[in-house]
Order: sequence, then structure tokens, then C-alpha cells
Amino acid sequence: MRGTLQVPVFPLPKLVLFPGTSLPLHIFEPRYRDMLADTLAGDEHLIAVAQLKPGWEAAYEQRPAIYPVAGVGRIATHVRNADGTYDIVLEALARVQLEELAPAGLRYRRATATVLHEHTPEGGVKTGDISALLSLATRVATLVKRALPGFVMQAESDDTPSLLSDRIADQFVLDPAARQDLLETLDIEQRIRTVTTQLAHLHMALTTSSEPEGSPTLH
Repeated sequence: MRGTLQVPVFPLPKLVLFPGTSLPLHIFEPRYRDMLADTLAGDEHLIAVAQLKPGWEAAYEQRPAIYPVAGVGRIATHVRNADGTYDIVLEALARVQLEELAPAGLRYRRATATVLHEHTPEGGVKTGDISALLSLATRVATLVKRALPGFVMQAESDDTPSLLSDRIADQFVLDPAARQDLLETLDIEQRIRTVTTQLAHLHMALTTSSEPEGSPTLH
């Protein structure tokens, strides 16, 4: 993916797109059907997914404020349904900084997206930090499986530290504000430690809730 490019923007409430993850979407609003048709007619098939800032409800039909750091994904699969809606899967590629463009007669939003580069500490991320994150995620996944037997953790032991933290955050960090903060955290070591802390809280909550009845209560 190039360093800077123009992309359509799909603003969504309480949703953050982490690199290395996939996101299924059902596209039904007319303006976003236009966006899909135009995107699929081009060569790159890229879309930025930006989280709407709180208070978006009052201006949803216009251009409510979005967080300027977003995820960009490529349309991996798409189906145009008989009613004109679309079902697509986005494969997330990168964090980007958005600078919105003028409407230019389009009903959907566009922006210049600049790829954000992460920071790795000299000497790399500590092996102990990576092992702690993966071990804790595995324990949390085991608890989740008690309530959701089909659950599969997407992170793998051979993932890069960046990819590991993003995939684990995507599955286990639920709060939209916390997810946005992690998307904006470019220091990989700091992000791993933050995700580990979030997982520790989740593990405690699941363990506590599972004690009386023997199964976790999930929200």
C-alpha cells in the first residue's frame, strides 16, 4: 500500500478496523452503495473505516465528526444482492491519518490517507512481553470457549508483535474508546503492554463471573 493515497471513507459508530484483521459488512444505505460501486470500478478497492466521534447521532445524515486515525482495508470479497445492497469482506492493511476532502458532488466522504508507521524499540519488543500477551490471550480464549464453543482465537504464535497485538485487541478489547486508543498507539511495545492490561481485566471478569454457575457471562 502506498504511503499516501485518496480513499473513500466509511464512518461507523463504535467500530475500529485493526490491521491484519477482516471485517464483514452489509452495505445498504444509498450513499454507501454508490461508494461501493465507485470503489469496485477502480483498481485498488480500498476503503477507510473511521470511527464516528460521540454525538454523531444528531448529524448522521450530514458529515458528523470522525476520528482522524482510521484503518484502511481492501475489499477481499463482494456480492451485490438483488435489492442493490452489498455484502463485502474487508481485509485490513494499515493505520492511516485521514485528511478529509471536499464533497466534489459525491454523496459519500473521501479523504487523503497517509500510512502511519509504527515504532519498534531498539533491539525489538521483549520476548517476555510477547509471551505474556499470548499466554494471557490463550487463557481468556479458553474461558470464552466455554460459552461460545465455536470461538477461535485469530492470533498465532508466529505473528509479528504488531500483528499479534492488533489481532488480540480486535477480538478481546471491546470498549470503542479503548480500541481507538490502541489504533492510535504507534509504539508497538506500549500497545502490547496496554492490550495485556486490558486482557488481565477481562480474564479477571470472566473468571469471577464463571465461579458461581461454572460458565462465564459474556456481553
